[in-house]
Amino acid sequence: MPVPADVHFDAAQYDAELARAAADTAWEEPVDTVARLVTQELVHSGWFERWDCVVDRVEPRREEPEGVEVYFTSRRKTPPHGPGFTFDLPVTPDVPAEEQARRLVDRITSDDPRETAELL
Repeated sequence: MPVPADVHFDAAQYDAELARAAADTAWEEPVDTVARLVTQELVHSGWFERWDCVVDRVEPRREEPEGVEVYFTSRRKTPPHGPGFTFDLPVTPDVPAEEQARRLVDRITSDDPRETAELL
């Protein structure tokens, strides 16, 4: 079937549909939602910069027990603060993802992450 020469659509309706699709996270597993929310909070807060650190990545761990792994690097390369650290945080399906993400972020940001995380 040939494609029509002109295709028109309402730009506002198109933008609204893109926003709706981007906001739909119903397909996510709890561990994915927690990882996404933790990433957003840590990256947008700039909190790690206070400790001269950079968030490298936040990864969901899907094998049992499920969890979220937060990897970061200290800009200081001298012991005991260099070069890389991780938080390995549990996630459970019976607690709302938003509540778990908030708890995990609070745990990470409660102190100097170079002192509370595991050295890589």
